[in-house]
Amino acid sequence: EPTGTLQALILAPTRELVMKIAADAHLLCKYTDLKIATLVGGIDYQKQQRGLDNEIVDIVAATPGRLLDFVRNKNIDLSMIELLVIDEADRMMDMGFSDEIEAILNYLPRKRQTLLFSATYPDGIAKISGRVQEDPVHLDVTQMESSAEIEEHWSLVRLDQRLHCLLDALEDMA
Repeated sequence: EPTGTLQALILAPTRELVMKIAADAHLLCKYTDLKIATLVGGIDYQKQQRGLDNEIVDIVAATPGRLLDFVRNKNIDLSMIELLVIDEADRMMDMGFSDEIEAILNYLPRKRQTLLFSATYPDGIAKISGRVQEDPVHLDVTQMESSAEIEEHWSLVRLDQRLHCLLDALEDMA
């Protein structure tokens, strides 16, 4: 549900990945009022700024450098972020984005949910995880023996019953 403030921030290391994430987010939010913006280098800054000025944005997918440009120019406010997603964190470290990530963290509220995704778990990831997450839970999908451990459930429901059915399913699994 849109609140009129930026709620979620997704960081990825490359323009191409940010654009793919944003496209997927648009599909996931198709039947909601949530608005998604992308902030990436290689695209006209003013055009991206007009996109932020013309509508209330709920979710931003961005590369760290371009996001910092917007933050430092006071063209975006990260003070109400509730969810931070750092995708391909290992690649971000390899590409030298550590300082940018640290700078972005200084603009975010301390109380937020942070999800960190990484194909590998080098020491740099453990360090950034300790910095961005409180009591992190490390899930290693390579430790799963097979996909047989994963249960899938689906239900065909009316649009107006989705939330109720989801809550019922989550309660049943708890």
